[in-house]
Amino acid sequence: MTTTEKAGLRARAQTLKPAVQVGRGGVTPALVKEFDTALRRTELVKVRFAEGREVLRAQCEELVAATGAECAGGVGRVAVFFRARKD
Repeated sequence: MTTTEKAGLRARAQTLKPAVQVGRGGVTPALVKEFDTALRRTELVKVRFAEGREVLRAQCEELVAATGAECAGGVGRVAVFFRARKD
């Protein structure tokens, strides 16, 4: 994904509310299932994290590896993920 495409996705995500919240327990199988369901429903998902930046990066990588989504970027403790629907 190009930087221009990522910027467009981040712009679209500005009005979205976080669909998934990653708590102090981290990325669990139940959370991955919920995240995957949200991606299937809307393609673009905003996720709020409870942990700081160091842990946030690792958790983003876990979500990407588990679902095949791409991280379009984030600010603070919120990140935006995208995965095209398989229509």
